[in-house]
Amino acid sequence: MNKKGTQAITLFSILTVLIAFFIYPITSFAATVNYEKVANYISTWHVKSLAGLHWTDEGIHMIKADNQPAFCIEHGTLLTGGSGFTPLELTIVEKERLSLIAYYGYQVNPTIDYYGVTQNLVWLEFGDELLATNIPNFENRRNEILNQVKNHNIKPTFNNQTINLKVGESVTLEDKNNVLSKYVKQLSNSANLKIEKNGNKLTLTATKDSKESGTIKYSIADSNSVGQSFVYAKPNEQKVATFKLSNAGEFNLNIKVKLNGNIKNQGELKKVVVEPNKTIEVTLDNKPQKGQLSLIKKEESK
Repeated sequence: MNKKGTQAITLFSILTVLIAFFIYPITSFAATVNYEKVANYISTWHVKSLAGLHWTDEGIHMIKADNQPAFCIEHGTLLTGGSGFTPLELTIVEKERLSLIAYYGYQVNPTIDYYGVTQNLVWLEFGDELLATNIPNFENRRNEILNQVKNHNIKPTFNNQTINLKVGESVTLEDKNNVLSKYVKQLSNSANLKIEKNGNKLTLTATKDSKESGTIKYSIADSNSVGQSFVYAKPNEQKVATFKLSNAGEFNLNIKVKLNGNIKNQGELKKVVVEPNKTIEVTLDNKPQKGQLSLIKKEESK
């Protein structure tokens, strides 16, 4: 065999290995989708994907894909369930809004009723017409969820501001957008300030333990709610999806603290008397500890 033939075979072998490497995880990563009836509520519809066909959902069926809560995104198609579902990245244009609906509808309210409300909202987003439902308090819950979705990207009025403080000084920030209360996860306090969060007011205090600079960061959701949304597909089966937020919904503050040169309320200052015919030299430490000033006394007699 000549040299060119050997090189060609070697190159082909390498490509075969690479192709197998990239294909293997996709073809081997099959998922299991199951569902169970969890409530007897009935909802009636005109289903858009079925040309407005009258459709009745008899009960709430909770779907799970590899034990993760999932939702039907193909209303009117039957689901048998079982193994052999292929998970793929969800790329439909409705993905962002559906993720917010799933978060505010079910992830923060993981009850059977809220699962049913959320599933119905998912179908409404695809253009289906809900004719009637006996899910308790459906309209109020629907409006509550959609209002939270609408306000998800609204930040406090002081977002991204720079706050300057001296040691012992406090400032209270009031959010005129009235959304601060939903930012419940503290992600960062790298300036080591004392923080009090009450409703739509945030009080920041610099202490002797604070750092010269840093950031304060809060988010709406925790890291477990952020990530990639997936669709699970299998021939002749209903498509279902798991939803994750693309971001946690964060706000930030930049902090600057003046650490030195501030002796207010740091301790007692004592009166120094210079006696006749003597000189006294007083030196202040660069970094007073607990508000005390260190004195170095040098006396010289004439």
